[in-house]
Amino acid sequence: MLSAMVGFLALGASFLVPARHFAARRQRGWALGSRLVPLGVLAGFAASSATVPAFTPGAALGLLWLTAITARLATTLPATHN
Repeated sequence: MLSAMVGFLALGASFLVPARHFAARRQRGWALGSRLVPLGVLAGFAASSATVPAFTPGAALGLLWLTAITARLATTLPATHN
């Protein structure tokens, strides 16, 4: 369980990279979301000290945001062909 929590904390920290991408392109909502979602993941991590199931909403939020970012970038970035 500890390794999963560390992994989700790393996931939350990694959202700061797309936050810069979105901010540079003046997509403020996506940039703000990429900065706030890690707080939700961190809150779930902190709540897990009381009960392990309390971590689930924070982890789910992180995975949902990862899916949203992936879908957004897949539709907006130009495709490269070899």
